[in-house]
Amino acid sequence: MNIRKMGGIVVILILLVSVAGFAGFRFVFGQGLPAYSAHLAMDGVRDEVKIVRDNFGIPHIYAKNMNDVFFAQGYAQAQDRLWEMDLSRRAVSGHLSEIFGESLLKADKFFLTLGLNEAARESYRGYSGEIKSCLESYSAGINQYLREAGNKLPPEFTLLGYKPREWTPLDSVSIGKYLAYTLGGNMTTELLLMNAASKVSADKLKELFPGYPAGGPTIMKQAWVKLARRGASASNGNNSSSNASSNISGDGGNLFPDTLLAAVDARRLDPVLSSILALPGDGVGSNNWVAGGKMTRSGQPILANDMHLEIKSPSIWYQNHLVVEGRMNVTGVIFPGAPGVVSGHNDRVAWGVTNVNPDVQDLYMERRNPRNPYQFEHNGRWEDARVVKYRIPVKGSNPVPFEVVYTRHGPIINGVYPEAKGMDLALKWTAHLPTSELEAVFGFDTAKNWTEFKAALEKFEVPAQNFVYADVDGNIAYRANGLIPIRKKGNGLMPVPGWTDEYEWAGFIPWDKLPQTINPPEGFIVTANNKVIDNSYPYFITYQWAPPYRALSIRQELMGKTGLTLDEALRPQTDWKDLQARLLYPSLKSALTNADLAALDETGQKAREILLQWAAKNPKDDPGEAGPAIFHALYLEMISATYRDELGDDLFRFFEDHAASIINNNFDQALARKESQWFDDLRTPGKESADAIIATSFENTVSRLKKELGGDPAAWKWGKLHTITIDHPMGAKAVLRPIFNDGPYPYGGSGVTSGAATFEYSHPFEVTAAGPWRYGVDLAGMKGKDVLAGGASGQPLSRHFKDQTSLWLKGRYKELLFDGVTILNGNKDVTVLSPAGNASKNFSSSIPEDTDDRL
Repeated sequence: MNIRKMGGIVVILILLVSVAGFAGFRFVFGQGLPAYSAHLAMDGVRDEVKIVRDNFGIPHIYAKNMNDVFFAQGYAQAQDRLWEMDLSRRAVSGHLSEIFGESLLKADKFFLTLGLNEAARESYRGYSGEIKSCLESYSAGINQYLREAGNKLPPEFTLLGYKPREWTPLDSVSIGKYLAYTLGGNMTTELLLMNAASKVSADKLKELFPGYPAGGPTIMKQAWVKLARRGASASNGNNSSSNASSNISGDGGNLFPDTLLAAVDARRLDPVLSSILALPGDGVGSNNWVAGGKMTRSGQPILANDMHLEIKSPSIWYQNHLVVEGRMNVTGVIFPGAPGVVSGHNDRVAWGVTNVNPDVQDLYMERRNPRNPYQFEHNGRWEDARVVKYRIPVKGSNPVPFEVVYTRHGPIINGVYPEAKGMDLALKWTAHLPTSELEAVFGFDTAKNWTEFKAALEKFEVPAQNFVYADVDGNIAYRANGLIPIRKKGNGLMPVPGWTDEYEWAGFIPWDKLPQTINPPEGFIVTANNKVIDNSYPYFITYQWAPPYRALSIRQELMGKTGLTLDEALRPQTDWKDLQARLLYPSLKSALTNADLAALDETGQKAREILLQWAAKNPKDDPGEAGPAIFHALYLEMISATYRDELGDDLFRFFEDHAASIINNNFDQALARKESQWFDDLRTPGKESADAIIATSFENTVSRLKKELGGDPAAWKWGKLHTITIDHPMGAKAVLRPIFNDGPYPYGGSGVTSGAATFEYSHPFEVTAAGPWRYGVDLAGMKGKDVLAGGASGQPLSRHFKDQTSLWLKGRYKELLFDGVTILNGNKDVTVLSPAGNASKNFSSSIPEDTDDRL
């Protein structure tokens, strides 16, 4: 979460004014830098542990037992990311106001209402004794560093005037639940369609239903034909490929129950405003792919993964390498605040993940007892709700009482969505269930083959992910894994009645029926949040798939290739080829060539020439070209011209923020066909066509870019508009921005390129999501490469705060060190943790790591 409202941070300015010059600056920003070379005696380890820092500050941890390796991992993470870890657990548990003040009270109420911390408590109870022991060791490592640091903490603690409490295993489990939030669900789609239903006709509403383009690539093909013919008694009758939007062409009936449409329309709900709190956007996604040995030069599989999440400082990912003699040797990334490695490779297997993005959230309209606000109707009887009461601590103020009311379906969300105007909506979500993802992660890290890896997958239930896999035996595999509900009735696109059991979940897709393929004939597997499987699959997964452009682009790079090297296999991670522009080029060309554009001045004519010449060839979203700037600005103008008149300003902004995949799939297909009821602008007496929308939007685009970038279209470079800043929550204050933020930098790509660089449609064009960590490995010798946007450390004076950023911006990589001899003999920064009584005096614990002298 990128916290930008810092109303309670006035203390920062006072501190900065009061400290004396450079010495004061170093006191605030340098005192928390950890010692990377030390020999420490402590009670938390059983045997000697080495934390070896490579040239990028990444910890390689060598231990003799599992508890010690996780103790040291917690210790190293606390050295590098302590404030980020504390911020994450505060977000989940509703304690942001305690350090930021009243301005974050809305955020605390939001997360408490989501109930992730409550779900984490239930999940932790179900963990095995071995995993609980490892979580306790990991927490003990964090707390050991907290005790050592004392008051010498990272600068955010000093600036905000607080100290962190001790870490607990529940904090780590909660951060795992937070992952489910960041990868979202379809609740926002339900809210969008619920509000749109009160504004437009049923036919137009159907054109907003999520869909997937005919002919778009699926991850798997024809794998379930026999099962489909046998039928699936547990299925609700909606397969994953019968898109809701297929009814646009009139080949199906109304997907919503008539009674529901009537109920929603009768309430005439105001739009759900986008100003509540930033929710997971459609820019959140990922790419992964694996090529079998027949395609590679080494003869072994090559696997690649780049997960598209928020670009921020410190990074959402933490790179680390964990080694336990005879038990585990794994490298990759994890969320700071959690143990293990969630994506990476060990000495036998490699794996990567992307979001399935299944429909795992449903909103239920509840009937409250008018005589008892804590009772709700179900099947003709009043049921007592569960009420959880909180007192939210607020900096500079008294604690604020807050309660969350749970029906049988989940928490009532009206308190954080007041725009529902009296409609009690309860959220049912798989993330509320007790699950054991961290137990699965430990299984991945120690797996030696597909059988063991698949056994670990059985414990990874939330969020549902696309896993690609490879091993040293030459196998490649894919599995869509996680809890995906089966509904008795309904399709998950709109809120449903909660006072009857007609719309309850009937269970989940059976684990052995989830989509899976091993060593497919095609020889490679690509996932990019695109549709998982074709129409033969009998279970409903979702209607809302990512547009196929990224998957198509990656497939084009791999199709028919042999002799692939790791460098060649990694190219899609930084490829800015724009297949969306290629699809829309014929429509743009015909409209801009044939339409009456006599009003275009010389600037407009030149802009048209640049756009069409760029889109006619192999269009790339290159930051040094003007074509992509004109195209993406035009695209937003066309969306506005098509939908804003009927949705209204507020709901249209919500549509832009939370429905990019619907826009990219449905709008692009309508524009390519030049067929949609939405093209007519109700504010004008005539009836507009697609060509009219394009022509008018182009004129507006030229006017906008001319005003913003000057009168020469050749100078309208994409990189002038499309920039990336690796920003920090503290950088929201101008006085701290030069210290904590890095950027802006001109950057290429977009949300539709495989080298993803997504921007919010409502706030273009700054990059908000991309692949913070890019990685790939050739299983021949486990030779890997990776790079992180930012660095290992979260402290701005550390030399490892942003030492990988330059590589990342240039599309380059560093070696992903794995060989123990190279690591142990080639690095000078070593921390040795020894059981108390076995260590010599701390010889350098008071000497911090070298600092970045730019400050």
